[in-house]
Amino acid sequence: MNRLILILAVFQFMTLTATAANRPAKPNIILMMADDMGLGDTSAYLGVRLMENAPPVAKTLRTPNLDAFSNQAMLFTDAHAPASMCSSTRYALLTGRFSHRAYLKNQGWLPHGPNRPMIQKAMATLPKMLQNNGYHTMIIGKYHVGIDFDNGTGNPAEDFYYHDVDFTKPLLDGPTHHGFDEYYGVPGNTEDPLDNEPRILIRNDRFVFTDRSKMKMIGMGKRKDKLIAAPDWTLKQLGSLYLKEAHAFIDRRVEEGTSPFFLYYAPNANHNQRNLNGVFAVPDSIAGVKIKGQSKYTDGSPAGPREDMVLENDVAFGDLLKKLKQTEDPRWPDHKLIENTLIIFTSDNGPNTKNRSTNETTNQESGGLRGKKAKIWEGGIRVPFMVYWKGYIQGPKINRNVLSHTDLYATLANIVRHQLQPHEAQDSHSALNYWIGSDEGPDLRPRVFFCNLGAPYLNDALAIRQGSKKLVVDGGLALPSIKNGSRGGLRHAIFYDLDQNTFEEGDFQKNPPSDEAVALGNKLIQLHNQGYARDMN
Repeated sequence: MNRLILILAVFQFMTLTATAANRPAKPNIILMMADDMGLGDTSAYLGVRLMENAPPVAKTLRTPNLDAFSNQAMLFTDAHAPASMCSSTRYALLTGRFSHRAYLKNQGWLPHGPNRPMIQKAMATLPKMLQNNGYHTMIIGKYHVGIDFDNGTGNPAEDFYYHDVDFTKPLLDGPTHHGFDEYYGVPGNTEDPLDNEPRILIRNDRFVFTDRSKMKMIGMGKRKDKLIAAPDWTLKQLGSLYLKEAHAFIDRRVEEGTSPFFLYYAPNANHNQRNLNGVFAVPDSIAGVKIKGQSKYTDGSPAGPREDMVLENDVAFGDLLKKLKQTEDPRWPDHKLIENTLIIFTSDNGPNTKNRSTNETTNQESGGLRGKKAKIWEGGIRVPFMVYWKGYIQGPKINRNVLSHTDLYATLANIVRHQLQPHEAQDSHSALNYWIGSDEGPDLRPRVFFCNLGAPYLNDALAIRQGSKKLVVDGGLALPSIKNGSRGGLRHAIFYDLDQNTFEEGDFQKNPPSDEAVALGNKLIQLHNQGYARDMN
């Protein structure tokens, strides 16, 4: 019977596009990845049990658009960012490789400048794969896996504050070198005391403003008057500029009309945006909806500026959905884009808040899980994840299988019927069967997660998940040279069964590792050393 169900489900997937009069076989794809957003930052998870034995999430931020979307979509309770910080997650998403593999090349997470590329030009990427399968690809927003700027001699700029950049020259290495046809956004973070890249928007491979004599110098603290910015640079305008560009991109694709598109929409919100006026640059409104001071929790209590930025993303996401619902699909006459667009919403890691006292404890922003951004506990890596594709993946439905952003490469390759080659997505597992219902799970394929700032562990801690079992490994495996680390060996920190210990009580085990922990550690060593995790046959 199970075999028959599997055959029928696969048949349904292969034939669905043919059953709906001339439905294009390849859907458009929109992936929106918010910044620093936890499970408790959206009311889509209100009342949801994050593990089957866990209590339901009792209080969240109110996000009406995501809430409505979740009622039509598949909502994942055990989806993960590949790492607990921005750049490493983005590397894994774009390459289908574990985050810590870049760390072996001393590029596991970007320093605050100069931020050199993490992805080598010869490396296969998700957008390049889609490009090779007929997609027109664009990234809007935060790239954050490193850009090489020209210093005027054809060589990468090396000054810590990028004062040696020739703004009239095209990028030497950026998104358009790694599979994106178009790019509009910023290299990375935009808070004045943090990353140092010029505060000037980039379109494709060119800065949108190039007159050095009219640029201004900004910055705070040690960065005061050292960061280069365009004369009209204003943090609070970024969200609206990105949304406007997304509308324009969709309009251009409709006008072109022949090829499917992939839009990777990665706003800076709600990452800290520390500037002279505060920690966040909250806009007054976006898409005609008032934002500043409007965020509230589900119990009706007022929230704050950080939560206003979450609300900004919620409104922007709702506006994109509205655009898809209103726009005719040029590849499928008499149908709207929403009818054949695969839509994914997620976050790059867990929440980051000013309340440092809850960084290592359970907290509301993480949906009650332990930890936040930069921590290897579930609150640092388990993130909102929702998927909708009309006729294939609809809701309301909850998916409890373990999933990682690393898996998107193989999953999308499966959807567009691309056969992965050995040089592609070595750590990416296709989850499509678990999305369309041909396999209910549990998905027991192991996933590996990386933590850049691991306290109480060292700064290259790893975790491996297999089903509900989780092993945390202290530093020295991902970066053998780290001080006081394991020098490339395996040092068990603690083993959790999340079914029984959802909130990860305990930091270090007091007893020798159990047989289950040893077996999971051996699996981690195997995956780490062999250089791939997926079935390569």
